[in-house]
Amino acid sequence: MEVTVDQNSVVNPNDAIKTKTQNGKSQQHTDSPPASTYDPLISRKLMEGICGLSTNTLVKYEADGIIHPQKVKYGGLEVVTYRVSDVQEVLKRRNAKFQKRDAAEVIAIFSQKGGVGKSAFTQHLGSMLSLVGRVLVIDLDSQSDATSLFGINVKYSDLVAEDAELDPTIAELMTWRLKDSQESPYRKLPFERVVKKISPTLHVVPADLDLGEINYSLNRLPLEDSIGPDGNVKPAILYMVKDVIDEIRHLYDYILFDCPPNIETCNVNALFAANRVLIPLELEAKCLKTMRRNEDFLFRLKDLHPGFHWDKVLVVANKFKRENIKIKALAKLQDIYFERTDICLSEAVIPNGAIIDRCSESKEPVFVAATRFGKETRAAVPQAKEFTDLFWVIMHELLDLPIEHLVFSESQPLEN
Repeated sequence: MEVTVDQNSVVNPNDAIKTKTQNGKSQQHTDSPPASTYDPLISRKLMEGICGLSTNTLVKYEADGIIHPQKVKYGGLEVVTYRVSDVQEVLKRRNAKFQKRDAAEVIAIFSQKGGVGKSAFTQHLGSMLSLVGRVLVIDLDSQSDATSLFGINVKYSDLVAEDAELDPTIAELMTWRLKDSQESPYRKLPFERVVKKISPTLHVVPADLDLGEINYSLNRLPLEDSIGPDGNVKPAILYMVKDVIDEIRHLYDYILFDCPPNIETCNVNALFAANRVLIPLELEAKCLKTMRRNEDFLFRLKDLHPGFHWDKVLVVANKFKRENIKIKALAKLQDIYFERTDICLSEAVIPNGAIIDRCSESKEPVFVAATRFGKETRAAVPQAKEFTDLFWVIMHELLDLPIEHLVFSESQPLEN
């Protein structure tokens, strides 16, 4: 089949088709992309990489009516695309699972230091997980960076009309039972009133500036403890977030916390509710000291209460450059965490790439940037592919899954 490529476009020939597929069946046609960058049209190359299959197998699924490709115009091209629902249907057919438990994996993205990339990790890890399952992101940081990155307009109380309501946060999901029947300072809302549906498989509980008061409330209000099914006391100061998660955990495959850069009570609650912890670590002069503080804090929590237990604590070196100080810091980290099992260092090292800032500005996942067409985006595509593969590796490491292939590997994926 001959393919005509616009000189201003960069495209895999397998991605471009005519009106009919090889089996003669017509395909749905669309001229416009979906409304949300987090509910993207998936290119054929990306589809193959995520599902780990060949073009021939993908075409067979199309012929069997298992998936329903759409065609989108890019200049003079008609490009085959899919939806996230198609990705998940193929994974289901291939019995490909990305979690080891029936209820959601709960992941706290945590560091005591700010500016290390927690919100960016939440953005790209959460969006990538939404390709293979149902994801809820809970923004716990009053700076609301993750909320903004997912395209939600952040409202601050001093910038809105007096009679306008701020978007509810996790505070409105908590059950504030106070001693002596005191009135709660927070209204209790149903989950559907709080969650924002960014895409069919990606939901967000947003944050706002007023969320900064939650630590004061958790520490100062006379919270009433409860009794668990085993008869033991459940300290309210630890269970406020966990109780929320236990109520909704069956609705999702993955729940991510974007934690603020502190060790306040809300962070402690998130870590208590989580079963996995991801620690982005910027490679700088003080990164080893930062990591020691993170590590000591986690160990103190485990000594505090037996409920603090994590299946995996993964450290990811971030913002790497080929500079002497960063090379030495990375080498020292690799030496410290070599063969450690309580805290693991990721094999993925995230370079200091402009693509992350670009995705932050455009509020889109890096895997979407990796499939862009056109002259103006051509230079960014290779770096976006590199970062997509890096987050793919991190996702597998964090979930203790074997890495059988990369998303944008040039080699043909192995099929079962």
